[in-house]
Amino acid sequence: MGDKPEAKWEPGTLDKTRQNIGPIDAEEAKRMMQKLGGEVFAEKSAPIDYSAFPKAKEFSKRVVGRSASSIASQTAASVPSGGKVGYAPKEKKKRTGSLPELTSKERHLMDRIMMSEDYKIKTNLGLFNFVRRFKRNGDELVRKSFVEYNLQKHVEHLQEFITTVKSIIQIAPDTYKAKIVSSNEDKFRFLKTVGSWTMRDIKKYYFDVQNSADECTVAMLIPFVKEVYRNLIKIYYIGETKISSYFKDIYNDLAKYPKFDLKKAQTLSKTGITEWFYIYSQVIKGLYPLLMRMSSSKFDYFQDFFLVQTGNILTFLELTKFDLLLPNKKGDRQEEGKAEEEKSEESAEKSAENEKKAKTANKKSELVEAGLKLLDNLFPEAGFDQIEKMPDMFPYFQPIYQFRDGYNLLAPENPLQVTVTLLRITEDIFQGCRNIVFTEENEEDVTKTDEKLSSVLSEWSVYREILFERDYSDQITDFVNNEYSQGDYKSTLFGKKMLTSILWQTKYNFLPYFEFEQLLLEKPKNDSQYRPMCIRVGFLFRYLTMLSKNIDSAKGQGLVMGIQNPWDKYKFDIPNAISKRMDVLLGAKKPDSAATNANLIKYALMIIAVLDWWVNNPESPAYSTDSTKIYRINEEDGAPAFSVPTRTDQNKLFAERVKKNIEKSKSASAPQKA
Repeated sequence: MGDKPEAKWEPGTLDKTRQNIGPIDAEEAKRMMQKLGGEVFAEKSAPIDYSAFPKAKEFSKRVVGRSASSIASQTAASVPSGGKVGYAPKEKKKRTGSLPELTSKERHLMDRIMMSEDYKIKTNLGLFNFVRRFKRNGDELVRKSFVEYNLQKHVEHLQEFITTVKSIIQIAPDTYKAKIVSSNEDKFRFLKTVGSWTMRDIKKYYFDVQNSADECTVAMLIPFVKEVYRNLIKIYYIGETKISSYFKDIYNDLAKYPKFDLKKAQTLSKTGITEWFYIYSQVIKGLYPLLMRMSSSKFDYFQDFFLVQTGNILTFLELTKFDLLLPNKKGDRQEEGKAEEEKSEESAEKSAENEKKAKTANKKSELVEAGLKLLDNLFPEAGFDQIEKMPDMFPYFQPIYQFRDGYNLLAPENPLQVTVTLLRITEDIFQGCRNIVFTEENEEDVTKTDEKLSSVLSEWSVYREILFERDYSDQITDFVNNEYSQGDYKSTLFGKKMLTSILWQTKYNFLPYFEFEQLLLEKPKNDSQYRPMCIRVGFLFRYLTMLSKNIDSAKGQGLVMGIQNPWDKYKFDIPNAISKRMDVLLGAKKPDSAATNANLIKYALMIIAVLDWWVNNPESPAYSTDSTKIYRINEEDGAPAFSVPTRTDQNKLFAERVKKNIEKSKSASAPQKA
C-alpha cells in the first residue's frame, strides 16, 4: 500500500484534465510527463448517494399487433438463400487502394517529380526507367529508404508537434484553458484542433508499410498518406507564417500570468515553431506528390495544387470544406497577397530606380568579394572566382542539385544560369535559418518596407520552382525543341512571340535591368502573382546586414537584438549540400565549434550580397552579356545543344581546398625564423 499515490485531487479533477488535453495514447502521455514533470497524485473517492439509485422494476414481454407468422415471413424474406438469421454490425468500408487513371503525359510529370532530388520518393534509373515496367508494380514502386527513413522521421516530428501543443494546453492556467475552450479566436481554434489529434492510426498504418518496405507501392501508402493529410489539411489553409505567429502570441499571453513558468512556455513555443516549419516544408510539401497521385489525375506544382485541386483532395480525404480551419479575419493571407501584388508593380520601378542610384557607383563591395570567396571555398572550381567571364555552371551544379529540364538549355552567357544557381544555394542555407528564432520580422527604420522575413523565407522557393522551372523552363524547352526540329523557328511569327515572352520573363521576374532588342511591338503583361524577386533580395540584404551588425556589437556571447538564439548550434532538419560543407568549414563536430546561428546569418548575408549585386546592380556582369545568347548552341553546326558532360569531382575538389586552407593557415601562424 506504500506505493499507492496520495488521494489529493477532488472528484472529477482528472476527468476534467483529460478533457482539456484531448485524446491521447500511452506514448504521448509518457512524452508529456517527461516535458511537464511533477508528482503523481490520485483522486479522492466521491461519496455514494444510494437514494439516487433507480428502484428495481419488473418487466414482461409480449408481442403487440403482429403475429408470429408475419414476423417469420418478414425475416425469411429479408435473409438471402443459405444465409443465417442474426444481427451483424455494419462494417466500415475500407479503401481498396485504387489510384486514378492517368494520361501518359500526366504520369510522366508525376513520376518525374517523385524521382527528383527534392522528393526522392521513387528511384530514378535515368535512361533505364523503362525497365520498371517489366517488374510487378514497378511503375508505382517506392524507394525503400523513403519508407524506412523519410516516413519514420515524419512520424516522429508529427508526434513531437502534437505533444507540444497538448503540453501548452496542459500547463496553461485554468482561466486561459477556459478561453481555449470557449473562444472562437483563431489561435484557440488552432490549439483545440491540434489538441484533438492522436497518432494511433498514423503509427498503425506506418508500421504496416514498414513491414513491406522492400515492395512498397504508392497504392499501399494510401491509408498512411490519407490519415496524415486528414489532420494537416485542416490547418494548412491558415498559412505557414500564421501558425508560427500563433505560438508567439500564445507565449506572450501566458507571459502575462504571474508566477507562470515562462522558461517552460518559451521552450514549448520554440519547439512548436520548429516542428511546424518541418511539418510544412517536409511533410505537407514532401508528401504532396503522393497525395496528388492518389487524389487527382492532373499534375500541379505544390504552390498550385492545394488551391486548384481542393475539391478532389477533400473527396479523397472524405472531408468537407466545413472541416477546414480558416482565418476569421477579413485580411487573411490570400487577400493580403492580392494587396501586395497590386502594390508590387507600382513599387517595383521606384525600388529599382533607387537601387540603381545607390549602387551604380559601386561595382563590387568588400562584402560581395567576401561572398564570392566563400562560394569559391564551398564549391571550388565552379567559376565563382571568375564570375565576370560567365563560366558554365551546369556541369558542376547539375550533379549536386539535379535541376529539372530547362537549366540544361541555358547558355553560359545567359545571366539566368548564375541567378538560378544562386537561388538554389540560398534555398539550402535558408533551411538552417528556419530554426533560428527571430524576435522581430521587420525593422521599418532599416528595411523601409512592409516585408516580413517569415513571408520571404516561406515563398523563397517559388522563384526557382514556379517562375523558372515551371514558367520559364517550359517555354525555353518548347522553343529549343521547335528550333531543333525546324531550323528556322526563331524567324517565324510564333517563334518570335515565344522568344519575346522568354526575354520579358527574364526582365519581369529575375533581372530588372535586363535590356534586349524587341522582336515584336507587343509587350506581354506581367501577370505574376509574386512580388518581384529583386525587391525581396534587396530586403534580405538589408535585413541580414542589420542582424550581422547586431551580432558584431554583442559583447562575448551576449544578447543580440533581433535573434533569440544566436549562439546555439545551427540546425538543418535535413542535411544538404550547403550544410555538409559548412559543417566542415566551421568544425561542427568540435567542442568549441563555430557552427552557430550567428555564423549562419553571416554566411547567408555574404551569399545574398552576391545575389543582390548580381540582380540589383546595373553594373554587374549579368547586364553586360549578349541578350541574344539565351540557349546552348552546338559550335559545329549552330543547332541547339541540349546538354554538356557533367563533372564528378566536386567532393574531391572541396576536400583538397579544405586541406590547402588548413596548411595555409598553419604556415601563416608558424613563427618566422630569424
